[in-house]
Amino acid sequence: MKHNVLLIFLIFVAGVLFRLWFISLAPQPFMGDQTEYEWYAAKIFLHPQMLESFSFRSYPYPLFLATVYKFVGFGNHEAIFFLQAILDAFSGVMVFLMTGSWIAFILYQINPFTSGYVGVILSEVLSIFFITATILFGAFFVKKPKFATGFLFGLAAGLAAETRNAAFLWAAIPIGLAYLFIRSKKYFFAILLGVIVTIIYPLYVNWRDYKEISITTVDSIFARELWNGAILKTLPPFAHDLNIAGLREMYMEFYSERNPGRTSDERKAIAKKYMNSAFSIIKNDPIDYIKVRLDKMWYMWQKENVFFYEEPGFNQHKAYTYALNLAILVLAAFGLWRARRNWLWWTIIGTVIYGTLVFSITHAEYRLTIPFYPLLVIAASWAF
Repeated sequence: MKHNVLLIFLIFVAGVLFRLWFISLAPQPFMGDQTEYEWYAAKIFLHPQMLESFSFRSYPYPLFLATVYKFVGFGNHEAIFFLQAILDAFSGVMVFLMTGSWIAFILYQINPFTSGYVGVILSEVLSIFFITATILFGAFFVKKPKFATGFLFGLAAGLAAETRNAAFLWAAIPIGLAYLFIRSKKYFFAILLGVIVTIIYPLYVNWRDYKEISITTVDSIFARELWNGAILKTLPPFAHDLNIAGLREMYMEFYSERNPGRTSDERKAIAKKYMNSAFSIIKNDPIDYIKVRLDKMWYMWQKENVFFYEEPGFNQHKAYTYALNLAILVLAAFGLWRARRNWLWWTIIGTVIYGTLVFSITHAEYRLTIPFYPLLVIAASWAF
């Protein structure tokens, strides 16, 4: 047992070092969504109680940034990258605890797909951590329901939902399946209590600042993504030009953060405008819309790049990256085919279906599925 613990620790440390080395191969520019997360983090950092709202970014990742900056100084990205390397490598430890598979553990520690996001100020790594923690505590809870594991299950699920708007509804999958799988329902309220804790922050700041009861962002996620998904076809890697199809104009008009003093009614009017615009695009050519959705259902699971903003030598090695990702997908599919149909199996199946269907109505860039890669690695390990 002692030897196993030591080996787990050594592989974990190797995973951290691998990530720090890996991101040094392609330092990423500070741009795009990173600036928005930093903007929100600055608001939290400067507030005496670290309680601040933001109309189009949810709170967990900016709160994580602001908390770290309190200790190391605002804007210390190297400290964030180091902690993200630890979080992502520890997600691999949680994969091992769920599977008992050394193959899964090592495969996750050396995978380039999640590792590449360690070196950017984006929420993917924190989202991966909370999603993996949700599955871990969910597996413990389903096996032996207890108040503590139920609470941690709900807490992790709520934080996973809040961290990434793209996965906001995902938490209903593991929680709903847990309700079906456990015989005794007496501890189920512990899950709900854990989730409730995670929505107190947005409920308070949204009411204080916007006079709206909202457990997520006050600017409509659904309206924005439906419109984005309607006007944008599949995005190639490194496509960060906001002038594509009028995106810049939409962002400047849509977000209340860029329009101080906007009322709740005005936000609803903006959301309705873009919803109607999206529906108009769909009605004009429904066949093309459906075709693009089908293309996106496969496209979003593909990976040609491992770094988000820029990647040296991309054209020379993108075929190998694509092949490696395809191998993981094939192994995951084979593992799911042969695995036992338990709560974890159904949760992975539900996650894949969720990502495939829900993300297809959005702009469907590669990184949307990155937070689900621990589940793919678990499924791939079953193939062995």
